Amino acid sequence: MRATALLVAALIAGLAGAGCGDDDDFTGSPNPAKEQSDPPAKPPPGWRTFKNPRAGFTLSVPPGWPARARGGASLIRSSDHLVAVTVAADRSEAARTAPPQRYAQRTFGALPGFRNLKPETVQDVRSSPYSNARVDGTGTLVKRRQLQHITVAAFQRPRRVTYTVVAFSAPVAGTPAHAGDINLLLASLRARRPTL
Repeated sequence: MRATALLVAALIAGLAGAGCGDDDDFTGSPNPAKEQSDPPAKPPPGWRTFKNPRAGFTLSVPPGWPARARGGASLIRSSDHLVAVTVAADRSEAARTAPPQRYAQRTFGALPGFRNLKPETVQDVRSSPYSNARVDGTGTLVKRRQLQHITVAAFQRPRRVTYTVVAFSAPVAGTPAHAGDINLLLASLRARRPTL
């Protein structure tokens, strides 16, 4: 999973650059200081609420999973290192206007460091208050030749922001590791007014 950790670090840098990396990233977008904050989702028992003030979101994280913000993006890892999740906010004009399904599909197809990317299902994230789309599939890490299950979810506040969550998980007995935890984490994402 070390190769995945390095890939996730590179992906965070790319997502942060696309979203909230610099002050200039808000150029041409509605004023983020006027965005509404939604109350955080109530975390399941034992979970905690994680927030990234700069990107402007909260979500629920399972017990023992370290989570850290890096500017406009965040990295969350499972304690057993079988899952790595990135979360970022994109306030560019393209992100504010593209339908979430198209945004999620394009993100899935553009993941760096993978070959044989195969999107398998496209669906909505249940229990999310936002317009959203989720693409699940597989891809093989180029350097390690390791199969990964990949989930890309896009949550949109039209004309304001699209939040992107990308989860990489190692298959365990043919199914993605921590699939239930990933589902709960996705459903818990809530928007906040970003700290500029």
